[in-house]
Amino acid sequence: MEYIAPIYKNTAEAKNFPVAAINSFHWEEEGFSRPESYAALFAVENEGIHAVMWSFEDNIRCECTKRDDPVYTDSCLEFFIAPVEGDARYMNFEVNPKGVYLSQIGEKRENRRFIKELTDLEPVITTMSIEENGRTAWGYEIMIPCSFIAELYGTDFRIGEFRMRGNFYKCGDRSATPHYGAHFPVSSASLGFHNPDCFGDIIFRKA
Repeated sequence: MEYIAPIYKNTAEAKNFPVAAINSFHWEEEGFSRPESYAALFAVENEGIHAVMWSFEDNIRCECTKRDDPVYTDSCLEFFIAPVEGDARYMNFEVNPKGVYLSQIGEKRENRRFIKELTDLEPVITTMSIEENGRTAWGYEIMIPCSFIAELYGTDFRIGEFRMRGNFYKCGDRSATPHYGAHFPVSSASLGFHNPDCFGDIIFRKA
């Protein structure tokens, strides 16, 4: 399982990047839904990693208002990555339609640390909406700067051709129709999305 992410020289060149469908749904019960959701990933030299995520979701829930609130209870799109080879720690970024986000780092589900405890740097999150064939999707773009990754992981992180592990998710624990979707399938209900053994390969290549 892999996703090929292009590397661009600048953001103006960032177009026609591959789209990953979030269409593997898990732990379903009566009343659950399968909102049509997507993600795309690319990198920009001397800047950072970009993820764009969107969902044609009905009955949107958006009640969390502060950083690191439990946004997974809202309508939520999530991006998990382990960007540094040889370091098992992965970052989770979970974002609701207002752009309110929760972010942590750690090797597994337990004993994770909030990223704000480790650095004053932040990702750049821009909310958006998409109109398509009479439907509206909510979404966002997140840019994770090289300096952000370098400070968290204590390494000189630069954009170049490389491979990392990660996954894209759609959830809504307390939405009117709960759901748990992933791009790369997830195997364990007890671990939920915090299951790095089920991450896929994300391969960055120059466009």
